[in-house]
Amino acid sequence: MYLFFARRVKNKKVELTSYILYFLTIALIYISYNIPIVNLICNLIMFFLLTLNYYANWKMRLTAVVYIYAILISVETITIIMLSILDLNAFSKGVDIELILAQIMSKILSYIVVLIISNFKMLKTEYYIPPLHWTAIFIIPLGTLFSTFMLMTESDPDNFGQIFISIMILFLINIFVFYLYDTLLQLYQEKMEKNLLKQQNNAYLKQLNIINQSQENIKILRHDIKKHMLAVQTLVEKHKNGAALEYLQNTFHLINNVNEYAKSGNAELDSILNYKISEAKTKNIEVTLDLHIPEKLNVQSFDLVIILGNLLDNAIEATSKLHGGKKIETFIELERNVLYVSVKNPFYGKLHYQLNKLKTTHKDAENHGFGIESVKKAIEKYNGTMNIKYTEDIFCVDVLIYNPISVVEEGKI
Repeated sequence: MYLFFARRVKNKKVELTSYILYFLTIALIYISYNIPIVNLICNLIMFFLLTLNYYANWKMRLTAVVYIYAILISVETITIIMLSILDLNAFSKGVDIELILAQIMSKILSYIVVLIISNFKMLKTEYYIPPLHWTAIFIIPLGTLFSTFMLMTESDPDNFGQIFISIMILFLINIFVFYLYDTLLQLYQEKMEKNLLKQQNNAYLKQLNIINQSQENIKILRHDIKKHMLAVQTLVEKHKNGAALEYLQNTFHLINNVNEYAKSGNAELDSILNYKISEAKTKNIEVTLDLHIPEKLNVQSFDLVIILGNLLDNAIEATSKLHGGKKIETFIELERNVLYVSVKNPFYGKLHYQLNKLKTTHKDAENHGFGIESVKKAIEKYNGTMNIKYTEDIFCVDVLIYNPISVVEEGKI
């Protein structure tokens, strides 16, 4: 189970109790009926119930069940056939030594297989997998499971050699598909990270353009400073104070870059904020930013992009669907070595939950289904917390990251 699910159980006592109940229930069913198809169905149902101890979606649970049972039944069947071919009972005196050895060897071999498979990375994160890919991942082990079952129940002692080879092939198919499943998860993880890196690079490029534009404006002002001062002096001498004030305001407008919304001095944070706020402006969304942070933080830039990028993405997506009142409030502050981030936005409609987790309503779920969960994983690195609050028309996410910093001087806007 831990190959598929993180070691975060809902309740350790319940977990232990459930495994004991599984053993007792399956043993009772075997003793009472001992019908292969009944044993198989009951095991599949009980395995699925065991997965409820862990945090996962139903696709992951079903996939885990068919893989686990397909591998275990293959190992047990291979063990039984090997011992049947050796016919060890012929050398024993009224003792079913094959049954005894089968019980011991199947457990040892199962454990060895688990140790081998545990070398795979086996990402426990719930990445979005397209339905066609998931169907293939699910159907292949399910097909080998029932093929193994049919070979086992319809076996002819004269064909044990062919049956053994067939089940070995099915077993190896499961192992290789298990490996492909692991590789597929890693590919989707890499795809998500590339999307985040692309977003970060776009933010840096946007920030670089802003800086270049600001520097160009300052160069122009320096070049013409004498002309501007003479123009203001002439207007003041002629007592045209209103015109002089307007002239100065136009000059200040040239200095201030209207696209630079975040100016804390922290390049990573300013970049992602300016990038996302500019994106919101293109959708006619007003963004208020209250920023109080130092130039340096001990939060990795990659995590800052995940946290702020996803929170603002979700806020922009929700707000863009409204006809009026398009306003996002963003507050970021470092106080007593605690970074506090708050993003508040209006929304209309219903929130979508799956397994007590907020899910995206975006059509492109493949690239937008990470949001809140990605933020949670990022802040966990810093012993942080996240609190989601909402009313009928307001959605707010508060994030606290506990992290000591080396620079205490604050840059404020």
